[in-house]
Amino acid sequence: MFLSQWIDPTFSIFGLEIAWYAVFILIGVILAVIMGVKEGKRLGIPSDYVYMGVVITLPIAIIGARLWYVLFNISSFDSFLEVLGFRNGRFEGLAGLGIQGAVIVTLITVYIYCRKRKIALYKVFDILAPGLLIGQICGRWGNFCNHELYGSIVTSEWGQSFLGSIPIIGPNMLINGYYRHPVFLYESSLNLVGLITILVLRRKSKTLLKSGDTIGIYGIWYGIVRIFTESLRLQSGVDEPLMLGPVPVSILTSVIFIVAGITFLVVKRFVGPKDNYYDIVNKVKGNKLDTLLFDLDGTLLNTKPLIDKSFIHVFEKFRPGYQLTDDEIDSFFGPTLYQSFSRYSDDEKEIEEMIKYYREWNIPHHDEIVKVFDGAYDTLKTLHKKGYNLGVVSSKKTDLVIHGLELFKLDQFMDIIIGADEVKNHKPAPDGILLAVDKLKEMNLNKENSFQEEIKGLNPVLRWFKKLTRRPIKEVRNVAYVGDTLNDMASAKAAGVHSIGCLYIKKPEIMLEAEPDYVINRLNDLITICVE
Repeated sequence: MFLSQWIDPTFSIFGLEIAWYAVFILIGVILAVIMGVKEGKRLGIPSDYVYMGVVITLPIAIIGARLWYVLFNISSFDSFLEVLGFRNGRFEGLAGLGIQGAVIVTLITVYIYCRKRKIALYKVFDILAPGLLIGQICGRWGNFCNHELYGSIVTSEWGQSFLGSIPIIGPNMLINGYYRHPVFLYESSLNLVGLITILVLRRKSKTLLKSGDTIGIYGIWYGIVRIFTESLRLQSGVDEPLMLGPVPVSILTSVIFIVAGITFLVVKRFVGPKDNYYDIVNKVKGNKLDTLLFDLDGTLLNTKPLIDKSFIHVFEKFRPGYQLTDDEIDSFFGPTLYQSFSRYSDDEKEIEEMIKYYREWNIPHHDEIVKVFDGAYDTLKTLHKKGYNLGVVSSKKTDLVIHGLELFKLDQFMDIIIGADEVKNHKPAPDGILLAVDKLKEMNLNKENSFQEEIKGLNPVLRWFKKLTRRPIKEVRNVAYVGDTLNDMASAKAAGVHSIGCLYIKKPEIMLEAEPDYVINRLNDLITICVE
């Protein structure tokens, strides 16, 4: 029955009246966000930035659309409350939005957001353009439910008969006794063609499409389509509410969009970045990290107060009266105990006694003094869920490393743990990192061999199903080491892996001197670096 009914612009759920237009706009936003997140990953923009951008931009876009409508139809409003959608003391909705205003304020907001967040504007344009088209594709069906955006009367008998035979659309295009051209459908369909064209171009063209070009293409396409559909709509007999003198604002704005799109595409060939879209995607894909190895003390766990007190305790016995300077105390953070104490003694027996005395005080006081850095648990949990190889390479003995991780329930996220007792040469030598990488690769190889052995005797169909449904083996290709000392960064560079330096240390300028590949102010910044 619904297929032949006249659609009411609103429907009720539990007594709440909801506009179909709002439903289709919401569907458009959801689809645009899904595509935006997916495209963001291809371009190296984290989903958090996309979500936050939507949260900021969407309400501003609605305000812009409303103001655009009000600006060119100001005489129909008697008060500011009517501008806000209130009539006769009750909210009746924002009946009147101009998509041009939404697009313009969206572009301005995106520009400001990118400047504040230091995100590449052209990359965001490549996310935004398809999203705008998706919003317009869905939004036009909201116009359909409102019984607007139609054209002149279909004059041919064949056209009348054909349109009347289309379920849902036909009955709702029968306006004042005549079938009208479904302009909403023309615009929605043409925008879908534009969306498909952009998606095909940016995936198939290796040299033609530059970063950010899609927003220029969108402007041109939007303008052309809008001129065509607005021309049809103006023949419907409905008064045009948005006029600038004798010129319909929609037509004028469409011309401006075409000119702006062409100008943008031409000018950006001479000014600003000229990276190919295809090259950016491949670069992001090639640089995507798959393995993160961490230092423990000062990186995941705040052990410095414990280490400082432990060294002071040792020196009170073995070097009574010797006053450790702040710089000396800081220098103990990172090297092994043997490396630190050997600076103050040439006697191997005494060094061993100092290490033993250090541990006799350090271990009992460990749990009461050591704290986990903010965000460590949630960051590791997120990275673990997203399939990253995770591990710890520390200058501590392995059993102490495990104890520290277990204390804060971080051990459950670790695939590999390498302590000082497992390597001969310690940081800044690369041995610990290289050993961790080798062991991870060996673990993955063993898993692959085990799987191949498991499916060897199965029939072809079951073997195919097992391959299809198995959890992918983690790759170990792009490795990064996260640390808080110069030794950590030197070790990473010697191992030939990416270095990530922590700036939440006492003297962050020291870390910057090491010139790590990345720096983080807090642990959850790793999510941004990894781009999920």
